[in-house]
Amino acid sequence: MSTNVAHDEYAEIPAQSREVGARLAAERQRLKLSQMQLAEACGVSKTSQVNYEAGRRAPDTIYLSAAMTAGVDVMFVISGLRHTSSANHDAFVTIPLLDVKASAGNGTLNAPEAEYAVQGLAFSRAWINRRGLNPQQLKVIEVRGASMDGVLSDGDRVLIDLADTRPRSGYVYVLRQGDELLVKFCQLLPGGVLRVSSANQQYASYDVQLSDTSDVQIVGRVVASMHEW
Repeated sequence: MSTNVAHDEYAEIPAQSREVGARLAAERQRLKLSQMQLAEACGVSKTSQVNYEAGRRAPDTIYLSAAMTAGVDVMFVISGLRHTSSANHDAFVTIPLLDVKASAGNGTLNAPEAEYAVQGLAFSRAWINRRGLNPQQLKVIEVRGASMDGVLSDGDRVLIDLADTRPRSGYVYVLRQGDELLVKFCQLLPGGVLRVSSANQQYASYDVQLSDTSDVQIVGRVVASMHEW
């Protein structure tokens, strides 16, 4: 009896809605995301994601915008047509650009709740794979300030690997210190001391005893930067 009810409910879903849902599911699978992962990326519940893929509900523009940021080919989902070939589409991955700024200076205030994606930047999937990076662990943010002049400039965008949080000498990291985000050189010294320094010598280095504070966190390592002239 229950099987017949389920069959009847499916039969009542318009064919076009079922096709849109099937294409959405196909895009999710192409991106190797679970229903829960895509739902979280788009700010909806797993139940909503299931309903979208079944054609029982139509995704709204807010969902579709977030899905596009996550790498979904929204044009294909809606129309069944791709604006580029599948091969070219798969050659790039969209990395979310977060609405936060990391200070190359004395600190930029960023409330945790402000960290949401406002758009995305496309990167070569081959380049990401060659670097051994996981696209799901990558974010893009903007740099503000002059303390990293010579390495990073005010307004540069940086690609951050959230999986790399162990500071090593010579590498640039984004760290959270209280309510501030900073982009700095970070070096872990003996005794659990974190040395934070700048490329611009006008900004003094300082040490943080990690065992004495829980207010400092390495967010990730800067693995690439984009500079506009």
